[in-house]
Amino acid sequence: MRKNSPPHSGRSHEEIALLLADARNNERLRCAGVISGRLEALAAFIATQRLEWCDAAELLRQEASHIDNQAQELH
Repeated sequence: MRKNSPPHSGRSHEEIALLLADARNNERLRCAGVISGRLEALAAFIATQRLEWCDAAELLRQEASHIDNQAQELH
């Protein structure tokens, strides 16, 4: 065994890569579900309040900004 090599975990590099890819895909699915739910809520709000197109557009811009800010906090 080499001095700087990590201890053998019992998993190959390919298995670890597959596990990481699966975790990333699960996180993407979760994020997509959150955003989809938020868009549905915004659409319902726009419809029930009968917002004018310019107000609806501004609401969507605010939500996009909110999502961008959350993404920046993660990095």
